[in-house]
Amino acid sequence: MNRVSWGAPDAVARRELILERLGGPEYTALFRAVRARLEAGGGAPARTVTLLGLTEAERRAVADLHGWRTLPDGRVRVSLPKLDALLRRSAVGAGLIEVLEAVGGPLADRRAEREAATRREEHLWAQAAGHPAVHARPDLRPWLDELRRRGLVLRLARASRVDAAVLLRQALDVVARIPARGAPLSVLAADSTGDAHALDPGRPLAALALRAAARLALWPRVPAASTARRRLWAEVGVLCDPLSADVLVLGLRPTGADRLSRHLRESADAGEPRRLTLRELAAWPVAIMSSPVFICENPVVVAAAADRLGPRCAPLVCVEGVPSTAALHLMRGLEHEGARLSFHADFDWAGLRIGNLLSSQMTALPWRFTARDYQAALTLALASDPGPLKGSPVRAAWDPSLDGALRAAGRAVFEEQVMESLLEDLAR
Repeated sequence: MNRVSWGAPDAVARRELILERLGGPEYTALFRAVRARLEAGGGAPARTVTLLGLTEAERRAVADLHGWRTLPDGRVRVSLPKLDALLRRSAVGAGLIEVLEAVGGPLADRRAEREAATRREEHLWAQAAGHPAVHARPDLRPWLDELRRRGLVLRLARASRVDAAVLLRQALDVVARIPARGAPLSVLAADSTGDAHALDPGRPLAALALRAAARLALWPRVPAASTARRRLWAEVGVLCDPLSADVLVLGLRPTGADRLSRHLRESADAGEPRRLTLRELAAWPVAIMSSPVFICENPVVVAAAADRLGPRCAPLVCVEGVPSTAALHLMRGLEHEGARLSFHADFDWAGLRIGNLLSSQMTALPWRFTARDYQAALTLALASDPGPLKGSPVRAAWDPSLDGALRAAGRAVFEEQVMESLLEDLAR
């Protein structure tokens, strides 16, 4: 079954004859099924094809080609070598491949196409694994694994008609800039892709980058609601709008005469927590001269400090997980004005990631957050059954022995379980 060149005069005439004799709709189902069978084999010999659901006209056409006296019923099994021989002996005098290409164009090698696609995909993910963003932050590997396992990159690329390699590279370029230190979403998109709208809701790049943001911010999944998505962007330092990012504080007494400073002093004197938006912080910097500022992870610490200490609570900032743009903006401003920052978080892998972020982006020091503190906290927490460690391990930049202690014990200790010691330090 060899292909022919349709440029020769005799081939053109034979093609016209094939179309005249075999180009009718009654042969469409037969030749479509045979073409699919041969293309799937990628050149490998195919012996038979089975036809189902043929109309009476289609069954009659098959019967006529084979010289059958009766029409077949139901399933029709056709031998391809026999069909090839019958066509060669027929009035068209052409083999099966020549007939198929005359009525439907050249045959494709689907097997070769699949193999080439597999090679391209392997190359795609090999390049992704070697991207500087992944090399510098191994905690992104689960994100890449998820994209590959679920076929998201290829599916989004096909749907949006963009090259998969370009889409994935752009996603990695975006993630390499996270945390973004308060960069607007449009600026992040433009710096990464040249298109300020590339990360707009509904765009394929936004879908991939948000999954990475959820991993980095330790969210269990990408939120569906637009408000929650803006909050997620804010938690990785990307500014969608100045009101969606905020930070919870207690006991801040700024020295300024502006409205925000006055409000914060009033809240501190009343012993009441306050949420600050990025809009407020951008308009009125908060300055606390030469005063220790404590940083915690969980709002329950703030609530307990407000209940127990009230106006006697030392300056306290709650990051509520991965610090938001507003939290980072506030803490950098406080440090710039001379405040000494000390951080605490849950003794788990997520808490260590928060500590790494704070210690790398500012000169914050651990607050009861070392290997020795963990051992003491674990002893206290045993009575309340500390939970198992979950997630991917991470080194603590401020104490290289802390992650080893967590690995050895295999248990997490949360801030709620060491509340008394934290409140003791917060009492003014």
